[in-house]
Amino acid sequence: MDKELDHFLRLITNLGNPFFYALLFIILLLFFIYITCRQFLIPYKLNYEFEKEGLKLKAKELEEEKNKLETDTLRIIAAFSDSDPNPILRTNADGIIIQANISAQNAFGVLPEDRRHFSEIINGINFDVKKEIAENSNIQWDDIVFSNRYTVFFYGISSLEMAQIYCFDLTERFEYEKKLLESEQKHRSLSFYLHEQLEAEKQRIGMELHDSIGQNLLLVNMIIKNSATDFDKYMENISTVHSTMDKTIIELREIMYDLRPRAIDDLGLFAAVCNMSDNISRNFSIKGSVDCSGTPERLEIKNELYLYRIIQESLSNVLKHSFASEYHIQFICNSEKLKILISDNGVGFDTDKVFKTKGYGLLNMNERIKNLKGKMEIESGDQGGTLIIFELPLRN
Repeated sequence: MDKELDHFLRLITNLGNPFFYALLFIILLLFFIYITCRQFLIPYKLNYEFEKEGLKLKAKELEEEKNKLETDTLRIIAAFSDSDPNPILRTNADGIIIQANISAQNAFGVLPEDRRHFSEIINGINFDVKKEIAENSNIQWDDIVFSNRYTVFFYGISSLEMAQIYCFDLTERFEYEKKLLESEQKHRSLSFYLHEQLEAEKQRIGMELHDSIGQNLLLVNMIIKNSATDFDKYMENISTVHSTMDKTIIELREIMYDLRPRAIDDLGLFAAVCNMSDNISRNFSIKGSVDCSGTPERLEIKNELYLYRIIQESLSNVLKHSFASEYHIQFICNSEKLKILISDNGVGFDTDKVFKTKGYGLLNMNERIKNLKGKMEIESGDQGGTLIIFELPLRN
């Protein structure tokens, strides 16, 4: 036994034994691996773990910064939206309203806590809200909400996973365009009315010239021709010639007075209106009166003639439509303005209805007084009687 052990020990300690070299190689290899791991692998792993943790912290910081930026963005958007006069809604990706500015709350009666889908308020939603938000789509359409007209703009914001819906109120614009169209139609009709009135006036003057002055001159011409060779016969008819010529001159003066009253040039508007009222009372079965409070002030001739035609149109309406037995014209004068009140005891009328249909005479009067920077008011109704007030500033 001792011999075997001694032999084994000699083999181990023998430097020529291959097992010795193999064992030495294994020991050196293990030592190299240990050194390599300690110097390279372990520090690399520690550095990797450190960088991994750093990236996690950086990602967390970026996420927090993103959330803060989104919050700030929403706050800024909300601040601008609250001051906007048009309704603005913001929804999440499912179309649920998460914010509404003050205008939207007042116009639509919507609150974010109601959790309503915006299609319950705005019509014309025929698209996938979530998809359009993801694609940052801009969509526009017209809609009527609670009797008001809007142009609706849908803006998808994918980064915030929300949509902003801007409602541009077109109600006032449509009302303005409607009134403008009605005004254009009225003025077009007024133009035709004035043209018809002008033609009627030409025809009236032509008929008066033909029926009175023309016939009188024809009669005088025939008398003179028939008496050209007989002096005695001419002397017998001279009185007829004189009376016919006098009558012709009077009628011609009346026609000229209707075209431009001489009293306006000589005495002023008040006197001319008094003469016109006397002629109407004398020729028609209606009693008229004119008075003045204050001292009448002379205006420019063209302005006085303008006012004269307005009053003439008013009295023409009284004669044609009111069935009145009397009327009254009152001038109220001071240094700042002139008021003319024309009243009658006729049947009255619905002013709104007349203006909306064919009240071209009233429209003509209104436009004429506006040209003088004045205004017209009418008080009338089914109870009877009409009062028209013209007010004209005398100082600019």
